[in-house]
Amino acid sequence: MKVTVLVENTSGRPDLRAEHGLSFCIEASGRKILLDTGQKDLFIENAAKLGCDLASVDYVILSHGHGDHSGGLPAFRAINPKALVYMARSATERRYVRKFGIFQINVGMPREFVSDSGIVFLDGDLHLPGDIHILTPLTNDKPYLTAGGNLTMRRGLRFVRDDFSHELVFVAREGERTLVISSCSHTGLHNIMGRVDAAGLLGEATTVLAGMHLFDPVGGRTERSEILDRFACDLLAFRNVTYYAGHCTGRKAFERLALTMGDRIRPMQCGDVLEV
Repeated sequence: MKVTVLVENTSGRPDLRAEHGLSFCIEASGRKILLDTGQKDLFIENAAKLGCDLASVDYVILSHGHGDHSGGLPAFRAINPKALVYMARSATERRYVRKFGIFQINVGMPREFVSDSGIVFLDGDLHLPGDIHILTPLTNDKPYLTAGGNLTMRRGLRFVRDDFSHELVFVAREGERTLVISSCSHTGLHNIMGRVDAAGLLGEATTVLAGMHLFDPVGGRTERSEILDRFACDLLAFRNVTYYAGHCTGRKAFERLALTMGDRIRPMQCGDVLEV
């Protein structure tokens, strides 16, 4: 299995631009998969430089409905009119971020894409050809992380905290090796890893690529040290797992986690190519 990071907040190569978002090109089980598309069309520019032919992508998986992961879907469709796009059913609903305590700013997916005929809506787990899995919904069984408190959705006339029913996790297996990608982990990567484990999908060696949502870019706030230490221990409880962190993890959070996790946590950037 091979993963190429097309978009991330930082770039490891001078010829690749970065943005606040994520996009991955995955080759697994003889198929080419695009997971997320970043904010607009940067993923297309970087894919060309990285040798990823997006016109030959078999299908797209959208990790959740926020615009920094779904914004490039119209640009993708212009170059690939046939690929199916898998997403949780509620991913097309408007989603918001609360700013200054009162303003609700829409951060949902592009409205022009919500009626695309190639969308496959998921109400539960899906096993795709090969040993590829999409798990949804995800639940926040240990709700001690706080960084997503300003992300909201509409319920009638009220704005309430986002339930992240639009989030999913991608899992691919080859023999006893497992690849897990959880783009933002709003429900907590420790909870998501528990979900993967409960599904019997962890292998003798597991590689996880994740935005861990430990930093709030709107308020500029990182999770407290004691929370990060607890989180690190929860991740380490899953044996034979190596984590690659980026996007909404945050630099300070990554550095704190590394104090406990050592080389079991590593950074990821635009241009990284991982053979799993």
